[in-house]
Amino acid sequence: MNTITQPKHQPLPTSAEGSYLAGPGRTLNRHIAELRHRQLSARVRSQQSAHACTLSERVTREQALGHRGGSLPWLLRCLIPVGITVEAATAYVGVAAIVTAQALAVSLSALTAFVAAGTACLIANRRLNRLPVPAIGRVLEAIFVAVLFTLRYGSLRTLSVGALDAGGAATLALLISTLGLAGIEEIVVETQTLAMWLQSIKTRYRQWRHAAAAARLRQVDAGIEAALARLEQDFIGFLLWAEGLPLDQASERAAALRAAMET
Repeated sequence: MNTITQPKHQPLPTSAEGSYLAGPGRTLNRHIAELRHRQLSARVRSQQSAHACTLSERVTREQALGHRGGSLPWLLRCLIPVGITVEAATAYVGVAAIVTAQALAVSLSALTAFVAAGTACLIANRRLNRLPVPAIGRVLEAIFVAVLFTLRYGSLRTLSVGALDAGGAATLALLISTLGLAGIEEIVVETQTLAMWLQSIKTRYRQWRHAAAAARLRQVDAGIEAALARLEQDFIGFLLWAEGLPLDQASERAAALRAAMET
C-alpha cells in the first residue's frame, strides 16, 4: 500500500531588511518610532496653535477697524491720573491763599482738577465721534486756565512774592496746566481701549506659542531626518558585510528602506 508522504514545512526566508531591523537596527528603529510619535503630537500642537493664532489675529484686526482712535498702547492712559494730580497741585497754589481751611483748599483744588480733566475728556470724545469741537468748549478751557492763572498770581502776591517772580511762577503753572489738559485729551484720542490692549497681549502670546510649537516640530523633523540618514548608512554597512552585496545594490536597497520608513 502506497503511503502519501507530506512535504516537510520549509521555513520562509528572512529578508535582509527584517534581519537588520530585528537585529542591529532594532534600537535605531525604536528611536525613529518614538520620534514619529513625537512628530504627530508636535504637528497637532502646531496646527492647534496656528488656528488659535489666526482667530486671535482676526479679532485684533476687527477691533482695529472698528476703533475710532489711535493705536498707541492703552498703558499711556495711566498718565491721566498723573496729569490730574499735577493739575490739582497747581490749582492748590491758587486756592490755598484765599481759603482759610486747608481741607477746603484741598477739596477745591481736587474738584478743579477733575472738572478740567473731565472737560478735556468730553472734547476728546467728540473728536473720537468725528464731531466738531464747539468753540464754547475751547473758550471755557481758556477761561478756566486764565482764572487759575489769576488766582495763582494773586496767591503768590499775598505771600509777599515780587510781581515779577509771581508772574513767572504763575505763567509756569499756566503752561503746566495747559500742557496737562492737552496731554489728557490727546491720550484719550490716540490710545487703544482696554479691550484692544488686552486682545493685543493675547494675540502676541498666541503668536509666541505658535512660533514655539512650529520650532518644536522643526526640531523633531530634523531629528527624524538625522535618524533615517544614520539608519540608511548603517543598513548599507550591514548589507556589505553581512549579506555580501555590492555597494551599488546595497545603496539602492538602503535608499528603498529609508523611503519606506519615511512614508
